[in-house]
Amino acid sequence: MRINLRNRILLTFVLVIIVFAIIGALLGTIFINRTTVEEEQRRVGVDLRSAWSVLDGKIHELSILVSVLGTGKRVADAFLSPGSEDVRIPLEAVRIQFGLDFLALTDGHGRVILRAASSSVTGDDLTNDPFVGGALNGRSLSGFFILEPERLRREGPDLEERAFVAFEPTPKAKPRAKTTEASGLVMMAAAPVQDQRGTVLGVVYAGILLNRNNALVDQIRSSVFEGLFLKGRPLATVTIFQWDVRVATNVILPNGNRALGTRVSAEVYDQVLENNKSWYSRAFVVDDWYISAYDPIEDISGKVIGIFYVGVLAKKYDEIRDNLWKIYGGVSLVGALLVVLVGLFFSRRMTRSVHRLAEGTLRIAGGELDLNVSEPKADDELRDLTRAFNSMAASLRDREERLKSARLELEEANANLQRLNQNYLDMLEFVSHELKNTLGVIYTSARALDTGLAGPLAENQASLVGCISRNINTAVVMTRKYLDLARIEKGELRLQAKDIDLIADVVGPVLEEIRDAVVQKGARVQSALPEAARLRGDPTLLRVVYKNLLDNALKYGRDGCLIKLGFNRENGTYRLGVWNEGPGLTPDQLAQLFRKFFRVKTGPGADEKGTGLGLFITKDIVTRHGGSIRAESEPGRWTHFIFTLPAGGPPDPGGEVSGQAAGT
Repeated sequence: MRINLRNRILLTFVLVIIVFAIIGALLGTIFINRTTVEEEQRRVGVDLRSAWSVLDGKIHELSILVSVLGTGKRVADAFLSPGSEDVRIPLEAVRIQFGLDFLALTDGHGRVILRAASSSVTGDDLTNDPFVGGALNGRSLSGFFILEPERLRREGPDLEERAFVAFEPTPKAKPRAKTTEASGLVMMAAAPVQDQRGTVLGVVYAGILLNRNNALVDQIRSSVFEGLFLKGRPLATVTIFQWDVRVATNVILPNGNRALGTRVSAEVYDQVLENNKSWYSRAFVVDDWYISAYDPIEDISGKVIGIFYVGVLAKKYDEIRDNLWKIYGGVSLVGALLVVLVGLFFSRRMTRSVHRLAEGTLRIAGGELDLNVSEPKADDELRDLTRAFNSMAASLRDREERLKSARLELEEANANLQRLNQNYLDMLEFVSHELKNTLGVIYTSARALDTGLAGPLAENQASLVGCISRNINTAVVMTRKYLDLARIEKGELRLQAKDIDLIADVVGPVLEEIRDAVVQKGARVQSALPEAARLRGDPTLLRVVYKNLLDNALKYGRDGCLIKLGFNRENGTYRLGVWNEGPGLTPDQLAQLFRKFFRVKTGPGADEKGTGLGLFITKDIVTRHGGSIRAESEPGRWTHFIFTLPAGGPPDPGGEVSGQAAGT
């Protein structure tokens, strides 16, 4: 489908917008999500610190209270009459007034002498209690502590029952052997009671049980989050865990009950309880996602005994993120529309001139070279392009006129060259043919004299006649090669392929023809040819191949040299070779060996032998038969010609192969 330039430019703008929109969406997603996550974690961290300040404030108030009580008259009276109801009742009133779950006194040995809530339970030794033990040493202490069930029974009649929590099945919680929790998590403070000399007379201690103390977590939520709601639900929740079990919470189950007895996930368990580290992340709490923060609760020795949790509904930050996306998407959409409009405007403006140039190009291609395209008003690259186009059109007109003149001259010159070439080929063929006939007669006469058919010759006459015979034979060979070259150049050399025996019809006659030359050279011919080798080919032309190769072996071989005729058959192809001892060929000579008129110079000062056509004609004939030929050599030692012939004959027995295709 063809798309015009204006639409392509517009599509480019749109594609750029899409690419940048995708990149912007990815970057926006990363930025908005990261900003939202950072904000929600920062905010929930602030909320958790605010919740801790409320809880720490409670502990601080408790610490101040016991310190003040330790110096007051009511405690002093209690030490004077520890078993009197008159001193217990005022202390009970203090306990109730300040919302304490227990308030008690010990003597200087750590034995309980009075409990405000349990008048009859005294005498137990609390020296192992870290708060009481520290106060006996003169220090005021406050913090969190775990009270065992027996201690809870002593401190208050209902504390053991309030502390008891049965575990609820909780997905993703860490498995535990226990299924209930009977001990209690308390906030506790203790202060020494001293006389005027600073001697420790005993200890006053008090505490608040956190188990089921829902009023406390509700108060913390109200103080920190000011009673905010989101879509009809409280914005935040606060929970106190004793170890991993919720013992005070305002997380509500689907049945409307508080989620007491449910437990934290294994991930939070490992991070907070096992490694004493805070955990901030999104968490699915009961039925919704919360941005959650978990901090470890430690006793006064630094041991983790629970978790303090604050969670804010994730929907709040999801809405913030959605609003950011709406703003970002709106701005991006408006920007994209503006860019599209700008792109449309510029694409129309740019393509108007380009369209005129394209139309002008088509008209010039149609031969309308006198065209001139109007230039745009804006002084920019398009104006320069239009000027260049008009200049090109003018140049084309001038060039067309000069080309017409040159074409006429070339046509005339080509016709002259064709006539000259044809005359050359005709003359070459005529001269070669006439010389061949004439030289043949002379050669026959010389041979008759040489062999004594015309009578005996003197020794000097026989030597002269032999020299004449050899030179005439050389001239005959040269004439035959020039004649073959003319036939190749004119395309008149055709294969007359037929079924032949390569040994009997080709190699044997050639060996018989050169027998005298072999004897005269003192050469030895070693043949690896079989008795017969059937193939389809032109016997006359193949005899030319073997004749040329064997003539070269005799011509360039050393006196008394060894000549080897190789043979092998592989996959329906004959692999044939002519090897001879001799001076060999250099790599440069091997590269030019089959070129027309290339003659080998065998050494410094030596004459170049032959016409330089034998191997050219040989390669042409082998190629016409569908084979190939190459030469190998080791300079100073040997030369080896290797050629292949398909046993099934040439692919097109009657076809022609030009001299150039044959290896020029």
